[in-house]
Amino acid sequence: MAAAIWDMIREATRTSHSRLDIALSRLDIAIPLYYEAFLRSQAEALFPIEAALEAGGIEELIPDWTLRVRTPALERDLATLGIVIKPLPAPAFKTAAEMLGAVYVLEASRMGERVMLARLAENPDSDTMNATAYLRHGFGKRFWPSFLTLLENHPAALADPAGVVRGAEIAFAMFEDALTPVTSVAATSFTQANL
Repeated sequence: MAAAIWDMIREATRTSHSRLDIALSRLDIAIPLYYEAFLRSQAEALFPIEAALEAGGIEELIPDWTLRVRTPALERDLATLGIVIKPLPAPAFKTAAEMLGAVYVLEASRMGERVMLARLAENPDSDTMNATAYLRHGFGKRFWPSFLTLLENHPAALADPAGVVRGAEIAFAMFEDALTPVTSVAATSFTQANL
């Protein structure tokens, strides 16, 4: 049953995850302007999600939450590059299961961030490389596997796997909403540059 929860989340969010991956693949973060846009979009979704999780008592569900939270790291990067953001409205997580689903998305995103850090290193810009606390957060920790173990055994997830899926869908939608304007501008710029 526990393993089926993870499979259920992955299957139910496959389309959302794919859309987000495609949008991110269109953004050449080796270009400083696009990297700044990426950080802005991440902050506009991440800040309200993490704030809503904390308001909902996520620390009671995930004992090491204070080690996992990435808002401070992303705030440092934004300050380093002088980026101003407009966060999305905070989501309303109604259950513990929904909060666990949102954390699933946050923790899974760490794997993609390692790939992005490698892309930045291929063509390093000194300002950009000084603003990678968010991408580097959690290196050397086993946050993803330890979260999966917690998720697969958590009573709230076991009792309401559909709620976990709802929470994951909320988080995916917020990241996609924050990223859509960025990728639209990037696509327009690319088209105009190649005319």
